Amino acid sequence: MEDSFSGDEDYYYSDRDSLDGLENDEADLQWVPPKGSSTKVITRESLLAAQKEDLRRVMELLSLREHHARTLLIHYRWDVEKLLAVLVENGKESLFNEAGVTVIDDADPMLPLSSMVMCDICMEEVAGDKATKMDCGHCFCNDCWTEHFIVKINEGQSKRIRCMAHKCNAICDEAVVRNLVSKKHPNLAEKFERFLLESFIEDNKMVKWCPSTPHCGNAIRVEEVEVCEVECACGAQFCFSCLSEAHSPCSCSMWDLWAKKCRDESETVNWITVHTKPCPKCHKPVEKNGGCNLLAMWWSYWKRPYLVKNCWSQLWSLQGRQSQKD
Repeated sequence: MEDSFSGDEDYYYSDRDSLDGLENDEADLQWVPPKGSSTKVITRESLLAAQKEDLRRVMELLSLREHHARTLLIHYRWDVEKLLAVLVENGKESLFNEAGVTVIDDADPMLPLSSMVMCDICMEEVAGDKATKMDCGHCFCNDCWTEHFIVKINEGQSKRIRCMAHKCNAICDEAVVRNLVSKKHPNLAEKFERFLLESFIEDNKMVKWCPSTPHCGNAIRVEEVEVCEVECACGAQFCFSCLSEAHSPCSCSMWDLWAKKCRDESETVNWITVHTKPCPKCHKPVEKNGGCNLLAMWWSYWKRPYLVKNCWSQLWSLQGRQSQKD
């Protein structure tokens, strides 16, 4: 026979104990209330126009071609203000070198059709119309360029494909990549285009995808990076900082700890449901971990304890009968 004792302290604990992790540094729990920051919904149709707007701004400011402007913006995560700050602080040359942009005014990308070019990758001579020269001045045959581009796109490096030359950090012209890849793999060229377009959202801290399920395809753009709650055109409301459901005035770190606590408690409840049965008298969960099926439980009524005996295998039916009596 097995004796089991049940008490409030055995199965209940204070929220204070379970939320000890919430007492982090004050800096982690600071929360900035929403200030009604301006937001804009970007649909699939308007994504290209939104990207073009930032590209045009940089192109006009620095007198660059589109692929150079895109390379700069991708490197600085589409943060135009940061790009301008680096330009003012370090100058144009440092800005370009850091981002892998090579601008040579007197460079002629066209090769004479009648000339022969030695490709340093495959070590074969090819005609001028079978080779391509990048802005950095390095020239290789189109077959080698194409294979290089295909490998990089499949590796997920579409947004910043570097030149094949040793120790050259120049970013390849996206128009050249698009032209050469589309001749052999049109589907891969479309994938390359999609990566370039979606980089405006994936790499931009001011823009995030709507976390709705199923995904509505929209993105949200904010004017200021702060902890704020936004609403998508599909009706989904979420925290722009952590992409969780709206949880103001709770901070994101506090919300994460609360969600973890709820998950842990859910697992505890599942274990109790599977491994215990309720006492037919006090309704507390009772665990049997050995011995025969005869259980003896002390139960207190007005500070006068008495012994209650039950069969483990019949606790569920006894519980039902007790409920009918009550």
